[in-house]
Amino acid sequence: MDCRYCRHYSRVLIAFVVPTPTGLTHAGMVVLASLVTANIFWIFNVIPSFATGLLMLCSWVVLGAVNFVTSFNIFSTTTMWIIIGGLALGAAATKTGLINRIALKVMSYLPASFRGQSMALLVSGTIISPMIPSAHPKTAMGTPIAKGISDALGYKPKGKGSSGLFMAAIWGFLVMEASFLSATAQNYAFKGLLPIKYQNVLTWGNWFILMLPWTILALILGYLLLVFLFKPQDDTPVSKDFINKQLTEIGPMSRDEKITAAVILVAIVFWILGSSIKLEAAVTALIGVSILVATKVLSPDDFKNRLSWNTIIFIGTVMALGNVMQSVGLTKWLYIVLKPVISPILSNIWITVIILPIVIYLCKFVVVSMISTGTLILLCLLPFFPSMPFSPALLILIITTSVNIWMLDYMDAPVITGQAAVHSSMVSRAGMAKSSLGYMVINIIGLLASVPVWYLMGLIK
Repeated sequence: MDCRYCRHYSRVLIAFVVPTPTGLTHAGMVVLASLVTANIFWIFNVIPSFATGLLMLCSWVVLGAVNFVTSFNIFSTTTMWIIIGGLALGAAATKTGLINRIALKVMSYLPASFRGQSMALLVSGTIISPMIPSAHPKTAMGTPIAKGISDALGYKPKGKGSSGLFMAAIWGFLVMEASFLSATAQNYAFKGLLPIKYQNVLTWGNWFILMLPWTILALILGYLLLVFLFKPQDDTPVSKDFINKQLTEIGPMSRDEKITAAVILVAIVFWILGSSIKLEAAVTALIGVSILVATKVLSPDDFKNRLSWNTIIFIGTVMALGNVMQSVGLTKWLYIVLKPVISPILSNIWITVIILPIVIYLCKFVVVSMISTGTLILLCLLPFFPSMPFSPALLILIITTSVNIWMLDYMDAPVITGQAAVHSSMVSRAGMAKSSLGYMVINIIGLLASVPVWYLMGLIK
């Protein structure tokens, strides 16, 4: 075996060589050692992330920390099935061209200028977000549209106008997914790390309401930021021929698009009403997928090839951490160790929404994966849930908005996907850094504005 792999695997032996700290069980030491090892693998991309996650779960069983049922229990939960069902619905929306049609239609209503089309990209991306619970296909689709607009407007590659339209696509199709529970699988992953009693707070409708102030400010201030940073000197509207030509080429709405649109709209309605009608979101999603397969909108091959199964497995392995850490007493030990540092941050919601995002921003310079970053932060906070003066569910909202930064090229994988989709020809590094810094400030402002709504909904004592 490669020595590099031997070095990393040997870290698990820490559990048997290093004396177990006071207050931590041997099983807890095993889980802690495997978690350290897994994070090294994830940070340095030693092997695919999902394989690292599976090795972590298997190590708990092999080394006697927990049994198989406890280690792999997460794969039988409703959260995993809502992720699978949501991704399948998103695959249908992408396959049929429904998403592309919505984006082009919104753009046709606004002026063919930087101001008009940057607003169109923001709005269309936000509308599309709850339909596709995966960031990569959204950025892969949104940035080429921005490239076409940039070319039609005559902007130079990596100039102000081109950079601005690229970032407008990223902002609309990626950043705004924090506004909706169903907009990204990572939202479900973070929610799944919470104890059940706190998960129930984050229904589709509650999530939307809790995030509404943030959503409004992220859209308005994001638009103003992009105009300030990137608007060309000459912003005279030009012909909409590029957009009209694309709409003509895709023709009238197809049968498959209509069926997909109807299924997704009905699913969203049932997700909103889920808590009142006692219907699990996963059941709604899977019924929708079954209808799409029965009507031949999705084929068995689509279900096999269009869903990112490696991502699904990775999310499941990450979500398993919360339950296992509690079962082996690791959370209690972390509470004692981290209390002097974390307690002041969680003592007041106003302090939390300012300091916690900054901590997450700093972590992103080291831990690239958004899911890994959010998971590590949440697991460190898990022991403090009972003593917090506000619902732990609010931590999920803070984390999901804060992990999504792109200050440096490597920090945001969906942005890298968007770059690849346009052959890295649109945005300058300076443009990315400035827009990310602006987002980091806007995010905190939006979270602060959301606190009064969180008070009104009874989630703060």
